[in-house]
Amino acid sequence: MAVADVLALSGAPRGSLYHHFPDGKVALAAAAVEASGAAVRRHLLRLAARNPAPEAFFRAYGEALGDWMAASNFRDGCPLATVMLETASEEPRLQAAGQAAFLSWRAVFAELFLEAGDAPAAAEARALECLAMVEGALLLARVQQSPDLLRSLVAACGENHRPSGAAEESADE
Repeated sequence: MAVADVLALSGAPRGSLYHHFPDGKVALAAAAVEASGAAVRRHLLRLAARNPAPEAFFRAYGEALGDWMAASNFRDGCPLATVMLETASEEPRLQAAGQAAFLSWRAVFAELFLEAGDAPAAAEARALECLAMVEGALLLARVQQSPDLLRSLVAACGENHRPSGAAEESADE
């Protein structure tokens, strides 16, 4: 999308865009990635406050994602994916914004696993696996035009959770 398209859709004057985003389209895209990342993090934190156990959290998250995808007729997906896939490798500022957003989501997942008894390294590893599972499940749901696999894959992140790594770390101390 060109800057002219953004201006036409928003109705904002050109000077206003460049006043707030002097670096142009890249600055605007980075701000959008940061805002989207923060919005998802807030949603995850609210969901975690209501569902502190990994099993309940990922079940509720899978349901919410499935409902959201179905409501958009599978047009929506990860709010960062398209920008990250198409431009992040060419734009360090976008790459940094995307990395920070994904890291903030992963931190929410890791905290759930820590609170459930996982050792820090195990919680981080499991959180990364779950982030990858969620991102892949969003793509699959969009391609298949069905929320079912999305719901089951995301729920699987928390199923049968048993604290892992705690025994190994305490043995090392």
